Amino acid sequence: MFKITNKAFVATALSAALVLGGSAGAFAADTTPAPTSTPSVSKAPKAPHVNPNKVAMDAFRAAQAIFKTAQEQFKADKVAFQATLDAHKVARTAYDAAKKVIGETFKAAVQSANATYATAVAAATTDEQKAVALAARKASIAAAATVRDAAIAALGAAPAKPVAPVKPSKPTKPEHIEVIKAPKVAPTAAPVVTPTP
Repeated sequence: MFKITNKAFVATALSAALVLGGSAGAFAADTTPAPTSTPSVSKAPKAPHVNPNKVAMDAFRAAQAIFKTAQEQFKADKVAFQATLDAHKVARTAYDAAKKVIGETFKAAVQSANATYATAVAAATTDEQKAVALAARKASIAAAATVRDAAIAALGAAPAKPVAPVKPSKPTKPEHIEVIKAPKVAPTAAPVVTPTP
């Protein structure tokens, strides 16, 4: 009898569990809490703090380093410029001396043509002889000018003066910037909504 009662009890419990289990699951699904709005505090992202005086001083130090390099380059360029200038002076002196010789040669040719003309005019007794002497003078001066121009062309252009290096300008130290701090802003609360099923 104990076995039958036990079997009956198990069968009753099982059928009750099946019947009540479905409604218990439905009841459990219905008992989810309703969505609530809970305020959560969200902070705005904090901007990194930048000190403008430090930025300006860092830029000034970088400019000083560049200036120091430029100053040393300027000193080296100045030494090279002085050597180039000395060479230019020698070349210019030689050029001017050669041009002076060309000019003096032309001047001597003109003086010789004028002296020959004066002698011919003094000896001339007719206008035709004077005209021939004048034509000879003009031809001699023209020939001397042609020789002079050819000599100057062969001499070439005058040596160009070298350009002096430019001295770098020293960077100016930045002035102090007064930093004004912004007032603190209270954090804003953003509502958090829980979704409904």
